[in-house]
Amino acid sequence: MFAHVPVSIGLQLACWGIGRLFGVRNTPCVWMGCFAGSAACIMREITQREYQWIEQFGAGRRANMPGYAGLEIWQWNSHSISETVVAIAASLALATIVTLRGTQR
Repeated sequence: MFAHVPVSIGLQLACWGIGRLFGVRNTPCVWMGCFAGSAACIMREITQREYQWIEQFGAGRRANMPGYAGLEIWQWNSHSISETVVAIAASLALATIVTLRGTQR
């Protein structure tokens, strides 16, 4: 259930580090990283759902799949939803903590 968390946090930390390397303040860096990590997890689940659709309904051909098939979140299984929500929550928590610590100084 926590497989996406290291990916999301890792991307967030990488963006944070790159931003700091270029002299950007902590808050924009960590929030950009939050977006990047969350987007990567969401895109992975969309891709997983596309592959599931192709196997179930597309006769193994991507060309048979409608463009919106992966975006049908209500068709995702509970594991996909919970992994994505937990990863996004972890990234949001880290970004919020960094932002709050920066405003208290």
